[in-house]
Amino acid sequence: MKLLVTLVVLAVLVLVVMSMVRSWRHRLSYRRAVVLAPFPRPPAELAGPDGAALLPAASGVYVGTSMAGDWQDRVEIGDIGVQSSATLHLSGAGLLIDRAAGRPLWIPTESLRTARTGRAIAGRVMSGDGHLVFTWQLGGHLLDTAFRGEEEDYALWLETLRQLAVSRLRGEEVVPGMPERGVPERSAPDGGDED
Repeated sequence: MKLLVTLVVLAVLVLVVMSMVRSWRHRLSYRRAVVLAPFPRPPAELAGPDGAALLPAASGVYVGTSMAGDWQDRVEIGDIGVQSSATLHLSGAGLLIDRAAGRPLWIPTESLRTARTGRAIAGRVMSGDGHLVFTWQLGGHLLDTAFRGEEEDYALWLETLRQLAVSRLRGEEVVPGMPERGVPERSAPDGGDED
């Protein structure tokens, strides 16, 4: 009887391992099918109106990059998959994530699509919306890149990125401390003025 139970348990274990291997192979074949364009290199010098810092640099941790919409599909090309302490810089030309354990990650302004806070990305989960997540386009693919910094600064980063996107769409020059243009003041829900 013990031999029969042992054989059944071994058979189930073999089936589970075979299923896992098959799943991993399928995932690897999918990843090989997705070919990403080369990651952009940061400009040698950020000078002129587009090079001026829009916000003070922020220190924190580069969490990782994943395919947009799938927080578990982590991009691991070169050193892009390496979590590292980093400094975040924003200028009119783009977003620079200067990583200590890898080459800098440069996201040109034209490639930025949205910014938000999130709790899960690149296989890492926070208890709250502790990641600052930038969705950007690389070739024909959308990517999510996460940075973990001081959460009280996130609202300012999100608002500045929104203003940057609006200004780029309108073809306006982006300058540090730029006031918000063309956005109507909010009115009370009944259409009257707020008191």
